[in-house]
Amino acid sequence: MIIAILVIFFALLFLGMPIAFILGLVSVAMLFMGNVSLEILVQRMFAGVNNFSYLALPLFILAGNIMGKGGLTRRLMAFANALVGRLSGGLGMTAVVTSALFGAVSGSTVATTYAVGSVLVPRLKEEKYSNSFIASIIGPSGVLGLIIPPSITMVILGITANISIGKLFIAGVLPGILLTFFICIYVAFMAKRKGYGVVETERISAKEFFRVSREAFFPLLTPVFILGGIFSGLVTATEAAVIAVVYGFILSMFYRELTFNKFKEIMVSSAVTSATILIIISVANAFTYVLTANKVPAMISEFFLQFASTPIQFLLVVSLILLILGTLTEVTSLIILLSPIFMPIALQYGIDPIHFGMVLIMNFALANITPPVGLSLIAGCSITDRDMGIEDTFPYILHIIGIVALVVLIIIFVPGISTVIPNLFE
Repeated sequence: MIIAILVIFFALLFLGMPIAFILGLVSVAMLFMGNVSLEILVQRMFAGVNNFSYLALPLFILAGNIMGKGGLTRRLMAFANALVGRLSGGLGMTAVVTSALFGAVSGSTVATTYAVGSVLVPRLKEEKYSNSFIASIIGPSGVLGLIIPPSITMVILGITANISIGKLFIAGVLPGILLTFFICIYVAFMAKRKGYGVVETERISAKEFFRVSREAFFPLLTPVFILGGIFSGLVTATEAAVIAVVYGFILSMFYRELTFNKFKEIMVSSAVTSATILIIISVANAFTYVLTANKVPAMISEFFLQFASTPIQFLLVVSLILLILGTLTEVTSLIILLSPIFMPIALQYGIDPIHFGMVLIMNFALANITPPVGLSLIAGCSITDRDMGIEDTFPYILHIIGIVALVVLIIIFVPGISTVIPNLFE
């Protein structure tokens, strides 16, 4: 039965059917084959999203959209340009640093790509950056919004794998900075080698730098309020998301860039994005239940315990599995399907839950830029050129994938990068 289910699953996946429908159909097929009532499917789907913590998802999505449309992105971009704009490949590095800063206030991967790309892509083209290089930078830089707190992906993982969302947030700081640094080094190297970009020779004045920093100050306080509220014990992650929405709305009104028409677009976009994610979570929960009833997780656990004798070997095997599956399906499904299976095994190996959570997060970041289903890469292509395909990003995207994979390995072999800051709050 398991072989039949796998054949159906991958056949539908390659035919291009949406992942939520695939999971639903496969669940129905498994219930029919097991002579189980379909009422179980409805019950498990409802139970999958009947969790107060999931309210943080639409709220963080709404907060990110408000900040993207309300003038915060432009101020963060000016600040990033003041920091790295004079370096070789300065505008490309500005895109990377802005994505990191915007990720720190939005928590959304694709939203980060579109918010930053919509402003910087035309300027990158003016400075003679090639389309393939632009898409390979703008798209993958969006995954910094997945790693740097707050992160919508971390909220889903924390709830699904029963890991502290607050500690996951703070654990993403150093890995996010590390990945930002590596990508910036790559951009500077390639820009100098290919002659991309124009290096600004005029030094920014202290007065101008102070003005730019002052304008970016209040947007950059967003993660401070979110993480400070959570770790002070004053608010939960969901309540922190409410703070982010209110704070972003107040700043946008203060900057006078949030019109009524923009607000309508924000509400519609946030609702559609939230519904898409929650439908996947709902159906994936039912699918996970069916797998558990058929003892699939137990068989996977036995496999690992037999062939992976050390924690490092286990983490490497998990990373390989996620690398393969990440080319076939999107991240939310991977979290809901695999984290409940892998987490108990990780605990048997004595792996710190926060460390394991960050290994998963970094692998999910890698999945977001891996063809053919890497959503961030697809977003980067679409915002660079409507007619651009993923194949047009080669070979640059292979270099970026290698950089992210390197950071994954560093996180695996150096657990302290993930755990040192969270341990300070125990």
